[in-house]
Amino acid sequence: MNKREAFIRVLKREEVENTPRIFPPDIDLTPPKMDEFKKIKTDKSVEEYFGLFHRTVACRMEKTYSGDGKQLFTGKEMPAEYEVDPFGTGESKGSAACLHMVHFHPPLAGEGTTMEDLANHPLPVIGPGEKERLTKLIGELHDKNIAVRAWLEQTIWERSWLIRGMEDLMMDMVMEAPKAELLLDRITEHSCRTAAFLAGTGVDLIALGDDIGMQSTPLIDPKMWMKFLQPRLAKVIAAAKAVNPDVLISYHSCGFATPFIDGLIEAGVEVLNPLQPESMNVEEVYNKYNDRLAFWGAIGTQTTMPFGTPEDVRQAVLDIARLSEQKRGFLISPTHVIEPEVSWDNLHTYIITMKELNGL
Repeated sequence: MNKREAFIRVLKREEVENTPRIFPPDIDLTPPKMDEFKKIKTDKSVEEYFGLFHRTVACRMEKTYSGDGKQLFTGKEMPAEYEVDPFGTGESKGSAACLHMVHFHPPLAGEGTTMEDLANHPLPVIGPGEKERLTKLIGELHDKNIAVRAWLEQTIWERSWLIRGMEDLMMDMVMEAPKAELLLDRITEHSCRTAAFLAGTGVDLIALGDDIGMQSTPLIDPKMWMKFLQPRLAKVIAAAKAVNPDVLISYHSCGFATPFIDGLIEAGVEVLNPLQPESMNVEEVYNKYNDRLAFWGAIGTQTTMPFGTPEDVRQAVLDIARLSEQKRGFLISPTHVIEPEVSWDNLHTYIITMKELNGL
């Protein structure tokens, strides 16, 4: 069995008893950690160095507004330096200690935003030549027996509040204002087109995501999520499946996402990421849902990876391996990107332990 087949088999929960376990790894480095990686004497990429079974691609979006987009923020208080992304959201750099993070500035925040403003806000289009570029890249990776994941993050909820502002969008939803329906519908339609496009390129998995959990509580009332967001998420998944019924669908939400799991499954989600052990009871969630979901994550990037010892990292990996020994369907990995605080001893321990589990 090659790496692509193994990756798909694990996430489709097709591992069976009395066959060797499969443990695809996953690592994603922040820019500061990538700078450290470049100092390592290796001619390998991060993915090759850590032996990943998959690669990640994304669809390049082309802006439809003119110039640098700063006209979208006329009359708003903005920092001295900022850029505008293809969706028209402003971004300024974070603190000196965390420059890979950004501050977001919503262009349509405020009471003065009209239905016309929401209807006419410029959304990007898929860049020219993207179908050819991605199809070629994915085909080359498949020829090497490597699986391909496509990101479609900020699928509905996050993308909408990045444009409207979280407080204003929540107020629109609470007041059942037409503004909420209009913006959420526009973003859903955009994501449906992108999901269908990605499914047509031959990717093995489309990774959707909107953070709906905080550290120990939901970020949004689950009932409100079921009313406004779950049906729209189902539409995005259906759009992808209509093009390729075999494409896997994963969903990412940081934090406490437990109250949303049943609704995610009903919407068509097949893989849940990242199961932060600091926010969710990993064993309880896995035991309850492993007959309907595969899981990706569970090694804490708030605790074990940055502040544990190498032995702590090894034990955390082995604990999840034992938990999923019978039912399986678990891609064991750090729960988020690797921050500068994580030691290379801990990173190497993670990947060495994964290789040992795979008999390598």
